[in-house]
Formats: sequence, structure tokens, C-alpha cells
Amino acid sequence: MNPDFIKMTQARLREVERHASTSGQFDALKASRATLHFIAGRGETGEFKAFVESFDTAPVTPLLSFTTKAEADTWLREHPAPPHGALIRAANDFYTVVDARALHHRKLLRLPSPEEVTHTDEAEQEVEDVPEPSKPSPGTKFSLFKLYDRTCYDLNQMETRMSSPEEFAAIRTARISFNFVMRVGEEYGFEEYLGSLRSARTSPPLTSFATHEEADTWLATQERSINPGGGKSGDPKEGGEGAAPPPGFGCERHLLK
Repeated sequence: MNPDFIKMTQARLREVERHASTSGQFDALKASRATLHFIAGRGETGEFKAFVESFDTAPVTPLLSFTTKAEADTWLREHPAPPHGALIRAANDFYTVVDARALHHRKLLRLPSPEEVTHTDEAEQEVEDVPEPSKPSPGTKFSLFKLYDRTCYDLNQMETRMSSPEEFAAIRTARISFNFVMRVGEEYGFEEYLGSLRSARTSPPLTSFATHEEADTWLATQERSINPGGGKSGDPKEGGEGAAPPPGFGCERHLLK
């Protein structure tokens, strides 16, 4: 794998679209691409690449283990400052500790097992027997695990019509991307990211261009205007080359592609 791992996976997922035959399957690919964009936007491409490479072989060592989920819930409720992102085990399942202090909310986010993410050939042959997950009702509280469950169902349906090893690898990476976001405990950050995407789609554009090249030129001008040479090159914190444009600018550029 290389630094363009996520970009390559995104390109493969676009090719997989030809196997989609329902709105749910198109939505699954859209959710997968959004998850990969979220990871890349957080600057965690390297960590994600390593996570994918070792997914089937890395030992899973929980910080704490509990006999039952109820015991784990009690521990989380009574802990003065639970370790956000820590991995714990309760009964036979693993959970990421989520402590959204700004929201005054704590939870244990169940992680899918490697068997749930990486299906065997036999499981793929029996995909038709898997019950279809219910779609969330309007106003239902966001659940990353339920989104993952629904996405995996639709991705598995498409896999039955695929034969390319590269496309199979892209689907596997897409499934693992959800596992990665859950593992680092960023359900709320991802929910906010999805909300910003929906807002960007429904809001009027900041400006319009006749060609993609004109948009690139405009974006480069904006980047220079916020960095007239005062910062060190390559230091985003100092406003040097590589500094992020103002919020929304990068999103506008992406939407134009």
C-alpha cells in the first residue's frame, strides 16, 4: 500500500457502482466513500493503512474485561473520567469507550468482530439468507453501528455479482473503515461530518465556475490570501504551505470534482 491507498480505494468503489442495482446499494457506496473521506480528513491515512494491513492478524488486547455487559455499563457510568477510545471486553464482545464530554454523553460502542467484517466464501454464498436490516425511521438517533450493519448488508449483495480481486479488496477496505472509526471512538465526529455533507448539498454554492480549472485557480488564490508568506512552509499550524483553506473551501473543491 502507499500514501494514495484511500484514493485508490475510492476509485475502486466508483467502479463497483456498476454492480449496484438498488438505492440501498448506492447509499452503501456513498456511506463508504464518506467514511474514507472522514478518515483522510482527520489525517489518519497512515494509521488506517496499518489497521487494514493487520486487521486479520493483530492481537486484540482490551484494557479491561468484564463478565457481563451490565458490569461494563456500571463501570462506565461510575468512572470519573473514562478513557475515550479505550478497548474493553464484556462477555464475548469488544467495545470502544466513548466519552463525549462536551455533550455529557458516554457509551460503549460495540465493535464488529473480524468474522463480521471479513466474510468467508461460504458466508458470501449464503448472503441471500441474511435478513435485511431495517432502515432507520425519520428522526431516529444516529447509530454508527446500525449504519455499518446496513452498509455491510448492501455491500454483500453487490459482492455476489463481482469477480475482480481489486473490487473485492475495495469492499473489504470499506467495511474495515467503519470498524476503524468505531475503534477510535469517533461516532459523534463522524455524525457531525455527515451532517456537514448534507448541509453542503442543500446550501447554495458560495460561487460558481464554468470549468474545474477555474475553480482550482480560485482555490489556490484563496490559499495564498490566507498565507501571504508569514508561516513556515509545510506547517499548517503556522499558516505555511499546506495550511488548510477556510472551512468549506476544501469541501467546495471536492464537490466540483
